[in-house]
Amino acid sequence: YSDQKIYGFKMPESVAEGPDGSVYVSEIGVRDIDKDGKITKIDKNGNVTILAEGLYDPKGIVFYKEKLYVTDRDVVLEVRMDGTWEVYTSTMAFPKTPVFLNDIGVSKNGDLYVTDTGNFESSGLIFLVKKSGEVSVLFEGDIHIKAPNGILPISDTLLLIADWGGDLLEANLKTKKIKKIAGGFDGGDGLAYANGIIYISSWKEGILYSYYNQKTTIINEKFEAAADIALSLDNKTLIVPDMKAGTISFIQIN
Repeated sequence: YSDQKIYGFKMPESVAEGPDGSVYVSEIGVRDIDKDGKITKIDKNGNVTILAEGLYDPKGIVFYKEKLYVTDRDVVLEVRMDGTWEVYTSTMAFPKTPVFLNDIGVSKNGDLYVTDTGNFESSGLIFLVKKSGEVSVLFEGDIHIKAPNGILPISDTLLLIADWGGDLLEANLKTKKIKKIAGGFDGGDGLAYANGIIYISSWKEGILYSYYNQKTTIINEKFEAAADIALSLDNKTLIVPDMKAGTISFIQIN
């Protein structure tokens, strides 16, 4: 995939590399139109096929044990590799009615962390969806969490959060404390992490950043709307969906 770009997607929002080495993409299609959302598969040769269709506005996607978990407006879906899918967490299962489910992260044991960006200003929160199906509010009303978008567990106790308002946050699951690590990522969207380096995309600015040792560096600023990025499984390539351009870019990082 090195340093290539694949065209022709309709509002691609999130990406994840599967155990088979293919890259899976959530395509929103036209916003707020039901049944035109889909999950697309890019195989190792760059061939693009549709895995699952008939979704609403699929956003964050993450793999856990050969299945994809997808946030779709106010539900979480489970998508199998044969293209069949079902609602994994219904709207009613959430203790607070979801407003705008956005990104999704998974812990080693299959628990899901789901951001609700709310009104994109101040009402956001983070849900925990346990493997048992139990759903709880993990963080809400914290001064740091305004409109959480990207979320990524980097250890058993630490979560990274990219807030739409521009802050990069670290949440400690043991102490339930959240601290701001850095700022300046207006329209903060996706997160990736490798070797102590945090990668952040800005949807508003179309910029891909890295953050390391308290220093922010611009990796690429040529996107129209860099959405929910992911790292390849070998940690060598950043996969970047550009929602407005309709492209998926593969950027070598080491």
